[in-house]
Amino acid sequence: MFIFIVNVNKSIMASILSKFLLCQTKTKNKVYNENTLKAYSRYLMNPIIEVLKTKDFKKLWFIGTTGMSMRWIEQIALGYYVYQITKDEFLVGLVFFFRNIPMLLFGAFIGVISDEFDKKNILKATLLITTVVYLLLTVSSFIGQLNYFQICFGAFIAGLAWSFDFPIRRSLLSEIVDKRLYPSAIGLDMTSSNLARVIGPILAGIVLQQVNLFPIYLFGTLMFLMAFVACTRVEVDGYIKKENTNSLNYLFNDLIEGIKYIFTSRTLITVLVVTIIMNFLVFTYQSQLTVLVQTNLSDLPIILGVLAALEGLGATLGTLMIANFPLKRGMMIFLSGSFLFGICIIAFAFSKLFFISILLMIIGGFGMAGFGTLQSILIISAADQKIRGRVLGILAITIGTQPIGAFLLGYFSREYGSVSAVKISVIIGMILLFLVTVLYLGKKPNSSNSQ
Repeated sequence: MFIFIVNVNKSIMASILSKFLLCQTKTKNKVYNENTLKAYSRYLMNPIIEVLKTKDFKKLWFIGTTGMSMRWIEQIALGYYVYQITKDEFLVGLVFFFRNIPMLLFGAFIGVISDEFDKKNILKATLLITTVVYLLLTVSSFIGQLNYFQICFGAFIAGLAWSFDFPIRRSLLSEIVDKRLYPSAIGLDMTSSNLARVIGPILAGIVLQQVNLFPIYLFGTLMFLMAFVACTRVEVDGYIKKENTNSLNYLFNDLIEGIKYIFTSRTLITVLVVTIIMNFLVFTYQSQLTVLVQTNLSDLPIILGVLAALEGLGATLGTLMIANFPLKRGMMIFLSGSFLFGICIIAFAFSKLFFISILLMIIGGFGMAGFGTLQSILIISAADQKIRGRVLGILAITIGTQPIGAFLLGYFSREYGSVSAVKISVIIGMILLFLVTVLYLGKKPNSSNSQ
């Protein structure tokens, strides 16, 4: 079953790549042999054995799976536990704020730091620190001394570790895997991400029947410890010596240059504005999902876990469907997926029927697939290779607006209730998204960078 899912992800990436190449060649009025592109697509769909045999790949893959698993387990566990002990919507949102704020605070710097210092040592340090913190939280919860401050501190450390893991580990993967096998390597990473998003919430829902975070923190301690051990056995050199490197001094200049470049492309600016809208006003519903489910449906944690997992299932199925759409319609898939997800969340906030809520989460997952899959593809295809890294760095900053939205949503949830706050927040997001869509469709491209 696992190998099937992996190969499905590979086929998706191969299909997307071949369609993207065809779209680009047609745009530039060049004649290419479509059969050649299809042959290259089939080439990417070869068995994954070669990737798995690549030295150090499985170790780095395991490290990423560890972080992703804990991310989705905590997404449910922390929110449910905090609401049970405080009954305060704002404090629930504040936990998510601390879990996600490191990406906004440090996202733009981490890429530069990874270029200046040994990537492997940075990764080892973050994993070791996270392991120690989780061990302390495990002991504290076991002896009954766990408090809200400790939970927030642990969430911040986990978020910081995740902020370092994503760019640094992906960079190490690109250094150990042959370039022609990189799509397959990312396909494996996508597989573990999808599985964690489905399985993690269900596991959290089962464990939380006892309303105790001890099993969660113990599991996290063991997982991060094994990830640290795996990292110590990675043999790749994580540091590439550069002459006259002073990128730390030029970080802000690079960001300014990237921002200026973004305004030359309506595709780039549209994707980034939509990303801010979705993260600031729509995706923040996740911080209040526990309260929504307990208010409208049930206070059983397993129900919460199943509903969260179904969104991940819908996203996985949606990714399969997107592979069959022409990428020249990529922006429309991106915008339509965003609308679909937002509408489903509004309806979910109104729903008091479990069956209807199940359907809404699955369908919403399809919308999430449209947003998430096309987001990076549109950025990469629209940005010039020389400045692509800076544009992706700005994308990370726009994604980092989510904790600020979660903080504000938590405040208004305390004042007016989570159900009302989520409805209003997402409705505002949909109105802004509609305006952005109208502007995008109404403005004709006037440069080579625009799409």
